Amino acid sequence: MRITGGFARGIILDVPRKGEVRPATDFVRERIFSRIGSLDNAVVWDCFAGTGAYGLEALSRGASKVVFLEHDAQVIPVLRENLAKVCKSAQRNVADGWVIRRDVFEIYLADLPPPQYVFFDPPYRFWEEQGAKIFGFFERLKTIDASMVLVLEYPSQLI
Repeated sequence: MRITGGFARGIILDVPRKGEVRPATDFVRERIFSRIGSLDNAVVWDCFAGTGAYGLEALSRGASKVVFLEHDAQVIPVLRENLAKVCKSAQRNVADGWVIRRDVFEIYLADLPPPQYVFFDPPYRFWEEQGAKIFGFFERLKTIDASMVLVLEYPSQLI
């Protein structure tokens, strides 16, 4: 798994707990970011960050600030290592990425910088187990800025 574009293109990302953490594939991220286009000076949230793939791709492609929201304490060290590698390669400041260990559903949104893009990629089981919380979170996001772009990754059986 690697960064597919921008200043850190080609940087290999570490994956914590292989088989349990399901990072967005290079192919998927490359297609999404080619559709988005420029991220210059954008604020991005990477919810259920895991490896940080979406947020790190955004930093590599010019986002000014990325907030990584991840609840799993065992994943955080790998996420921080990935952030350091990408920032070093892209000649960015590590402080351009905030790693926050919190449950996405319990975060006080006003404490975070308002995003232009939100990447939301929870474990697939959450869609069945916590569907109401997920859609409640989307409603809360609309109160910040209804024009933000929300990128979702979800299991195909939900379609």
